[in-house]
Amino acid sequence: MKEPPSPYTVLIDCLQQDGLLSEAKGLDTLLHDVALTTGSEFTGEFGLKMKGLKKACWSRMSDKTRQAFKIASDTILKVWPEIGL
Repeated sequence: MKEPPSPYTVLIDCLQQDGLLSEAKGLDTLLHDVALTTGSEFTGEFGLKMKGLKKACWSRMSDKTRQAFKIASDTILKVWPEIGL
């Protein structure tokens, strides 16, 4: 049985569909190309990128992307509730 895509991958795909290509690339690079030592470290780094993305691009995100953002941020907030997403 095929696993569903991660909420981070879904968010990246939605950003691409909205034309926010450099923003999607930044998250994709963090997800696939950056070596982090722990899941908590990844979650914190990804959450910080999401926080900046929300501030800079929220008004340009479609409803679908905002929903994907919410789902991804819920996973971040479980580990880093103080991050302020």
